Amino acid sequence: MTAKRWLVAALCAALALALAALSLQRNLRRACDLREWPEFSFCPQPDAEVSAQVRDLRERIAANPGDTAPWLALALLTRQPGGVAPLNEEAVLAMAGRMAPQDALLLRVQAARALEQEQWPQAVAALVRLVQEQGDAEAARTLAALVPHPPAQTALKAALKPGATWLEPVLGQLGAAKVPVALAMPLVAQALPLKLVSPQTGQALMRGLKANGQWLEAQALWVYLVGGAAPMLFNGGFETGFIADGFDWELRDEGPSKAGVLIEQPTMGERGRVLQLEFTGRPLAQPLVRQMLVLPPGSYALTGDYMARQMRTEQGLAWTFNCAAGGRELARTPPLLDTLGQWRKMAMSVAVPADCPAVMLQLQTQLGSEALSGLRGQMSFDAFRLSASQGVP
Repeated sequence: MTAKRWLVAALCAALALALAALSLQRNLRRACDLREWPEFSFCPQPDAEVSAQVRDLRERIAANPGDTAPWLALALLTRQPGGVAPLNEEAVLAMAGRMAPQDALLLRVQAARALEQEQWPQAVAALVRLVQEQGDAEAARTLAALVPHPPAQTALKAALKPGATWLEPVLGQLGAAKVPVALAMPLVAQALPLKLVSPQTGQALMRGLKANGQWLEAQALWVYLVGGAAPMLFNGGFETGFIADGFDWELRDEGPSKAGVLIEQPTMGERGRVLQLEFTGRPLAQPLVRQMLVLPPGSYALTGDYMARQMRTEQGLAWTFNCAAGGRELARTPPLLDTLGQWRKMAMSVAVPADCPAVMLQLQTQLGSEALSGLRGQMSFDAFRLSASQGVP
């Protein structure tokens, strides 16, 4: 990231923090207006003399020291513009915290105060509790806004402990906080060994990273989620169902009544499961199948088997390698035509240049016009393997 982009990101983070603090303050006032405050009569009254309110609250505390509501009301008074002399804000908040440690509104007061004073560990601690104990979506958004802020990120990492449940709601609020997914990856990397990221959240993160062109980060997350190791070409034997949003085979989501091709993974004897495409004669959306690959620059060889029967086509199908950015084609197989039901070998080589951080291996019609007119017949694929070969492009 360039220095200019970092500056823009820092300004955006500062703005998000300011808005978060203002939002918390606004909600404190709104809690009283909507009578969400415990024993709402203790809320500061704009038309009442502040000193009279403080005196009334102190009398209630003296009469019943165990009553938490007056302490919470005093805590709220300390957050009014200019403070409430001669109240000691630190002492009031400390006592309110002892009397009502689980109160959500008190936690918001503590969070707002800590944000204003840039006390990141205290702010994060209060916000984390709001997320974990209260399911507070606004607190999750505020934590998401803190993610790009380095001093706050240190406190966020410290809050990642076994059993913590706050991270996933925060990751879900990155979009609302206008924070790129990539900036949260240091937190995710620390959370993965602690099993704080579910597969569903991991898939959503990969989807965001891929959409933003963060291929290396997405690939690293994918490798972790699939068990710590993955071949260059995943699921090349088509033996398992396809995992969405990662680096497995991707299909178009089309209903059978409209699809120009029906794709299945039937079992074929000793081969096990294969990729089978049944063409219906309707127009085809391209590519038919694809897999995203993150490959270092170099030369690679793809091998595999294919079998076709009753294919009515002029030029058949082809597998191609294309750059993910821009779609530039790097290599293409010879046309794959009808084999009268016999399995045949296919092979191709590809040179991946340095300006292609990710490539697409995809299946398409050899002629674009045949995608518009549609095909009929059946073609199956199996035993795909991608390996590095000698030479550098």
